[in-house]
Amino acid sequence: MSTTWLTPEGVTSTLAGVLDAHDDHQGALHLTYLRRKPGRGMVAVYGQPSDPEHLFTLTVEEQAMATAGEAPQPSAWLGRWPGMLEVAGRGLTLQSFPHDVGLPALAAAMTPMQTPALRNALEQAVRHTLPAGEPWRLEDVEATALRYKPGDRCVVRYRLRLGATEPASQRVEHVTRSVVGKVYRDVAQAREAAALLERLAASPQSPRWSPDSLGVVEPLPLALSEDLGGPRDTPPTVPGTAVIRPADPHAQDAVVAAAGALADLHTGTAAAPDTPTRTGADEAARAAKRASVLTAYVPALAGTVAVAADTLSTHLLAASPDTLVPAHGSYKPSQLLVRDGAVKLVDFDQFCLADPALDVGYFLAYLRPPGLWYHRAGTREWFEQAAATFTRAYDAALAEHGWSAASRTGVQARAHVYEAALLLKIAARRPNRLHSPRVGEVDAVMQEVHACLAAADAALGS
Repeated sequence: MSTTWLTPEGVTSTLAGVLDAHDDHQGALHLTYLRRKPGRGMVAVYGQPSDPEHLFTLTVEEQAMATAGEAPQPSAWLGRWPGMLEVAGRGLTLQSFPHDVGLPALAAAMTPMQTPALRNALEQAVRHTLPAGEPWRLEDVEATALRYKPGDRCVVRYRLRLGATEPASQRVEHVTRSVVGKVYRDVAQAREAAALLERLAASPQSPRWSPDSLGVVEPLPLALSEDLGGPRDTPPTVPGTAVIRPADPHAQDAVVAAAGALADLHTGTAAAPDTPTRTGADEAARAAKRASVLTAYVPALAGTVAVAADTLSTHLLAASPDTLVPAHGSYKPSQLLVRDGAVKLVDFDQFCLADPALDVGYFLAYLRPPGLWYHRAGTREWFEQAAATFTRAYDAALAEHGWSAASRTGVQARAHVYEAALLLKIAARRPNRLHSPRVGEVDAVMQEVHACLAAADAALGS
């Protein structure tokens, strides 16, 4: 049965017809996110959170991926638009932001002035930052989505405009403040996120590199926190990926700061009794699944991928840390905010107890600039220098926290193993996003995997 329409081009063409049929003439559609994971269906996002009127999501359930057939006609999509359209019995859903059946509170979170609980919580969250001696009132709130993962979570910046009235002159002064909120699927997740930020703030090793919690807006599953990257910062606060890259003069300072913050996290006390754990065996199971995806994606490299995955699995199963520590779980430049060389950590949704080498390997894997896979001039040299800077700074920070030389050496060696595991994840992103095969790119990643494992063996043998 034909499923050729479930490609980036086919989906885009189909949706253009659907939108035109509902008098929503978008013009050129811009596919900004595409994910296809075995057993979990497909999600395609068009547009950017910064332009919510032109942001919509297509979800294709797993059974529909196997029995998609021909593209459904525009008349088959029933429902209300803007809002949600479905094709009966086909497992196909089209939603316009902020409509999201997986995040039922998203619409309320995006209209704070019409949501009393949120409006009151925002005003209370910033009241302590206002000049004293005046009765301040909230006049308006602008809600802007910063990051959106359909059906999972959405990060929102709330920009508040407040007015203060002097009784004598009735002169009104205005101030602005900003707060960040994260919408979850349920209240329990929001409570867990807020509690984690509170533990991070209380940890004796935690300086100001994590946001303060500002509470949960119940009954909404919405956790509020301070805005670490306010829109009017001078100098500006920017994503780590905008600084930690070749040719940026501040890259090395940011890498050193990232290493120090990570060591602080690993030696802190933010874990709770119910904090989930991640082990080498967990990563080995993930690596096997990713290898299966890659084998189907580039059959010509099936043997190369299998050898790399088997060797990696052996190393992961043998990884034995002295202890599990509080870990970020997704530590990479995109999870950092950088201002004046200092870093702030965000997105603790993968927080866990793990081998500290997991976070170190994660950062090293994602430190590689995209041009490295295509042998762009200077990228290899930059990466090797940045990686050496990061590992030296992290090792020095652990030493300051009292870790023994043997423990630090073990972390550095195992970090190469986790680095290899995350490189396999990076390679598996392309088939998950339905892109065409790039044999050379996959082969280059496999070479990096082997190089990391060889470095781990050398470190363990030294």
